[in-house]
Amino acid sequence: MNYAVEHQNTVYSFLVTTPRKKRIKHSLIYVDSGLVLVKLGKNEYAVEQDNAIWLPFDCLTSVTFVPGSRVTQIDFSVRLQDKFPTQAGFVSLPPVSKAILEKLSSTNVTEQDKSNLLAVVRDESRSLRPLLDMSPLSLQISQWSADEESELSKELLLVLSLREAKKKMLSGAKRELVIDEFFAGREEEFEQLAMLVMGESL
Repeated sequence: MNYAVEHQNTVYSFLVTTPRKKRIKHSLIYVDSGLVLVKLGKNEYAVEQDNAIWLPFDCLTSVTFVPGSRVTQIDFSVRLQDKFPTQAGFVSLPPVSKAILEKLSSTNVTEQDKSNLLAVVRDESRSLRPLLDMSPLSLQISQWSADEESELSKELLLVLSLREAKKKMLSGAKRELVIDEFFAGREEEFEQLAMLVMGESL
């Protein structure tokens, strides 16, 4: 059933990247733990633990969920008549909304209770003030290139390299050339890391 307000709490065991396209719903994404990367325009914004970002309907974006992250997402149907924010950006969750998200993530609640709690989040979401702020981590990720030195962690560099490698292969680049570019031609290592991080062979 397609609900007007939908809630999901997901633990991402592997790297997941959504295709870059316009969103068909308003979305509130809260990072319980880990890291989520949101591509908006030419920049990529890092949503770190205990932070939230608002992505409005029709917003052109791609979202990357880093392995090991636990994320809460609330989607609001465009059929709702509410005047939700039309700008994408980081948001400060009101204490009540944050408490509700934590409750929904950690305890089993009845469908009726869940509906009532989400109604409160829906009401408070109309007053959110999204703001795009380029943090030092966001800047480093946006400027990252496989052929340049970076101060990013080894784990994050691996995630970015595998994501870019997969993207290039899907665009038609030759597999061996991609492995040369991102993994110095070490095919066996590349295959092992792809299975470990992405849960698939490339």
